[in-house]
Formats: sequence, C-alpha cells, structure tokens
Amino acid sequence: MSERNTQGWFAVGIGLIISGGAIYGLLMILGIGFAIGEASNQTGAPILAVLAIPGLMALGFLILLAKVIVDRLGNAEDDHYSKTVDK
Repeated sequence: MSERNTQGWFAVGIGLIISGGAIYGLLMILGIGFAIGEASNQTGAPILAVLAIPGLMALGFLILLAKVIVDRLGNAEDDHYSKTVDK
C-alpha cells in the first residue's frame, strides 16, 4: 500500500476547528451581551456582576489551555519520541 501525503490536512482541520470555535464564541458573547443589556435595562440593576463566576471559570480554562500548549511545545522528549518511535 502506498502512503498518501496528508501533512497539510492537520493544519486545515485544526484551522477550521479554531475558526468555527472563534465564530461560535464571538456570537455567543454578543448574544449574552445583548441579553444582559436588555435585562439590565428592564430591571435597572447591574446584572454584569452575574457573569463574574463564569468569567473566572473561562479565564481558568484559558490559562490551563495555554499551559498545556506551552508545555507541549517546549518538551524535547515528546519531540524525540514522535520522531523515533516506530509507527
């Protein structure tokens, strides 16, 4: 069997996933912002404080995601095994 060259497929797939997630996240933020704005207009209370807990959770997730990516990119042992281990 001949192997096909699929190196670019990974980059395209990850790019599509990231762009789809970014668009979805942007639309979600805009929708939540609109809903909170309308709710605070009707009640007159500052409802933005309600988003503090989910905001902290999202910030924690982003920090952990960044840690995983930096750890993976800086790990020479992972690079060695991915190049030398038989597949």
